[in-house]
Amino acid sequence: MDASFANKAMIFLIWLMALTFFRSAWVEAGCSNEQNRALLEIRNSTHGLAFADFDGSHCSSCCRAHGIRCNADGKVTSIYLRMQSAPSTTWYPNVTSFILFDELEVLGLINMNIGGKLQPFCELRRLKNLRRLNLWNNTLEGNIPSCLGMLENLELLDLSLNFFHGNLPSSIFSNQSKIEWFLVRDNKLEGVLPFSIFANASRLKYLQLSRNAWEVDTESPSWVPTFQLTDLFMTNYSLNKKNGNVVPSFISNQSLLNVLDLSGNSLEGSIPCHLFFNMHIRVLFLSGNKIEGSFLDCSANGTSSLEWLDISHNYVNGSLPETIGHLLPRLRYVRISSNAIEGNIPRSFGKMPLEVLDLSSNMLSGTIPRSLTRNGTLLEFLDLSNNKLLGEMLPRDSNMTMLKFLHLSGNHLRGVISPTISNSPSLAILDIRGNDLSGNIPKWLYDHPRLVAVLLSGNHFEGHLSRRMCRMERLQVFDVSHNRLSGGIPSCIDNITFWKQRSPSPTYSNYFTENGRINYVFQENDIMKFGFDRQILMSLVIKNRVYNFTGLPLLLMTGIDLSSNQLTGSIPSEMGELSQLQFLNLSSNSLTGSLPISFGKLRSMESLDLSHNKLRGRIPSELVGLTSLSIFSVACNNLSGRIPLERQFSTFTSQCYEGNPKLCGNPLPRNCSTANQLEPEHKEQQKDEKEGNRMIDHPNFFFYAFVTMSYALGFWAFFGILIIKKNWRHKYFNAVDGYIESLFELFSKYR
Repeated sequence: MDASFANKAMIFLIWLMALTFFRSAWVEAGCSNEQNRALLEIRNSTHGLAFADFDGSHCSSCCRAHGIRCNADGKVTSIYLRMQSAPSTTWYPNVTSFILFDELEVLGLINMNIGGKLQPFCELRRLKNLRRLNLWNNTLEGNIPSCLGMLENLELLDLSLNFFHGNLPSSIFSNQSKIEWFLVRDNKLEGVLPFSIFANASRLKYLQLSRNAWEVDTESPSWVPTFQLTDLFMTNYSLNKKNGNVVPSFISNQSLLNVLDLSGNSLEGSIPCHLFFNMHIRVLFLSGNKIEGSFLDCSANGTSSLEWLDISHNYVNGSLPETIGHLLPRLRYVRISSNAIEGNIPRSFGKMPLEVLDLSSNMLSGTIPRSLTRNGTLLEFLDLSNNKLLGEMLPRDSNMTMLKFLHLSGNHLRGVISPTISNSPSLAILDIRGNDLSGNIPKWLYDHPRLVAVLLSGNHFEGHLSRRMCRMERLQVFDVSHNRLSGGIPSCIDNITFWKQRSPSPTYSNYFTENGRINYVFQENDIMKFGFDRQILMSLVIKNRVYNFTGLPLLLMTGIDLSSNQLTGSIPSEMGELSQLQFLNLSSNSLTGSLPISFGKLRSMESLDLSHNKLRGRIPSELVGLTSLSIFSVACNNLSGRIPLERQFSTFTSQCYEGNPKLCGNPLPRNCSTANQLEPEHKEQQKDEKEGNRMIDHPNFFFYAFVTMSYALGFWAFFGILIIKKNWRHKYFNAVDGYIESLFELFSKYR
């Protein structure tokens, strides 16, 4: 009994302790009736987009609603609404609905298409616990009110991607301010912003001011920062215009700075050495400025922590230091494109853990160093295009197993396509245009498993297009123009899956942008890793003009350019099955035959150039169904007949048809009169009819026809019986065999 009593007492004590220390278990998680009504009002005002799973009933706890978090006492501490795509209807929220949640710490209303002014949100000052206010990507407008400075415990304020104008009120950043993160990028803020307004914001860590219309001055009036930033983004506006466009001097005292982006500010002078050898700076972006002088023209002073470096589109000159790999040993992402760098590519690049290297559009010479492409390299992106590089396409012992994008266009590389490409199974884009490469296109290239874009134009490749190219199911863009290829176009071309049905590649997304460039960005995880966009030149030349394809993602872009070769034969009708093609250029070859009627099924076609060939026949009327077609040329062929005028064909000029003497109708000056300009198929038909009439009018025509029919009838009657009657067939062949033997005996007597 004593043992039993002791056990019961122990259980009671444990239950009592649980009751004491876990009081919240007895508290019903939820909201007051007034708060429930507020949530329902918010839901109704957003047409059910917010809190769609909450109906306000007693069986529906607000703490379980999507976008709401509660503390242990069942009090709402976070309301976070974020739409994947902005609603079509503008939302004008009743801000007082949020004030009812007096324990609220986080309020995020992201991509909700909130309109109106920011002033009503000043009522949130009554929420004494509010620490984070995020209004990113809405349609708010007007000035940023000074009353936001009265949100006394606010730590994060994100007003990015709205339509605010005017300037920043200094009261937001008083010496009592607790703001650590402040973001106002992509607005219409204007005027002169003295950076000194941030001087007393001692807790400031993260500052994002990019892409506004203001002029920022960090040098005057003089000031002393009380903060230590970790991340600073000031891009795409005028920086220190009245002070010689210098790099902000206060940065030299920011010892905790991790990310610095000053791109697109017309900064002048050289790059301060302390930016390279700051102990904490990992990311340094200075692209799109007017920085000049030699690269790293200073002695190393400390250890460099740089992992990302972008100084592209500046005026940096001289050669890269041979010891760059030792001075900046942690670099993973390097972009020094579009400068005036000359000399050889330093071999010490091979000492870095590089994943991205872009040295394009400089004046680099020499060969590609073996250390850069060695076994074990981490390179995923290599762009050495538009330089003066010589030698083979790649070193013979290259082994870039991680490579996805290779751009070597616009150099003086010789020899054949490097067989070491087969060591890069993840390669998606191969761009070697505009070199002096020769030989045949290797068959193993067609067997590469992941190639999406093959750009080989402007070389000296010979031979035929192999039928093995039809195995490249992922191929989206194929450009072999301006070479010496001969033979025909493989009829199996309709086996390439992506040209028939869209199946977007998961690797990256791409965009045709200005000047016919393909601008692609990596997947989200790669954007976080590399943090950049990339452009490669994709010229679509028709009638000596470069056409632009703006806003079309290469993720969905498909095209073939076989122009300026020596291709012969007819255009395979199977090409009409490539319903997802958006551009096709077969110009300047020796193609014959007619335009396939099946081209009427190329519903996605936007650019079609068949000029400068030997095509004949009419322009199929089925082409008027290509409603997306904006560029079209069949100039300099042997086409005939009437030009279609329906739909978009009414917009094409005479230059699209010139050099075809037998074509008629608008926009050409030749009329299609029945008297002297019959359409060619009618002429051929009339010619055939005349030949037929001439034959029928011959005096012995019916006699010869009767004799021919009699012979045919007698022949098939005789052999038909032999086929049907087995006995007759055996007797007949035995008789024939006997007759042949008799002949042999007769001939043998006269030998």
